[in-house]
Amino acid sequence: MLGFTRIAKYSFFSIRVWGFLILGIISLLIWLKISWSDKAALISPQLFKNLRFSMQLIAYCFAKIATLALDFIFPIYVQAVNHGSVSLAGWVTFPGAVINALMAALAGKLLDKKGARLPIIIGIIASLTSLILMNVLAPLSNLAIVLLYVLYYGGYGMCFGSLMTSGLITLGKASHAQGNAIFNTLQQFSGAVGTALAGTLIALAQNNHVGNGTAVSSKWTFMILLILIIIKLFLALVFVPKKR
Repeated sequence: MLGFTRIAKYSFFSIRVWGFLILGIISLLIWLKISWSDKAALISPQLFKNLRFSMQLIAYCFAKIATLALDFIFPIYVQAVNHGSVSLAGWVTFPGAVINALMAALAGKLLDKKGARLPIIIGIIASLTSLILMNVLAPLSNLAIVLLYVLYYGGYGMCFGSLMTSGLITLGKASHAQGNAIFNTLQQFSGAVGTALAGTLIALAQNNHVGNGTAVSSKWTFMILLILIIIKLFLALVFVPKKR
């Protein structure tokens, strides 16, 4: 469990962690100050004044946070809680990845015919149902993990790309390149947040017992992700426009 030792090396309240956090906030404020009135800025922060764009961007980020958190947890869960092999831990997420690709293709067709709202709402409801079942059924068997991950990832495939498309549509064509850069940048950041969230909770809970600690921290993570997806559903219902 060397990876968890590294995760727990610095606590959240350590000088090192808060130092980098404050540095990041200061850098963000400097960027806002310089770029706000600069018409030649590579990315204009004024795009965030578009409420539909900003709220769909947040929903997009929540989707990525939840997905990377589950991607991090489930292989560890299979090994630490269910005492599965390393190869099984790797294969347990494979069916979900396949479904994700298939649902993304289906979402594209639905988006062309019905608009972005339908695949987004269907996808979020599927992912939300999966997270509710994760919370209710935990501790999870390997089979339950496979099935629930397929359900979650199918929903993710339906809504993730559609949220980006819908968000970009709310911007003028002249701003599409900047909007695309914002989505892709925050996708990477959100993935890091999701992994850090899951890893931190696991490291905190594993102090006493690896197996029980992983089960407990996973339940904590499922609850947090459930809240994020509920908020995501609300944002989608309010800010994703119907097809015109």
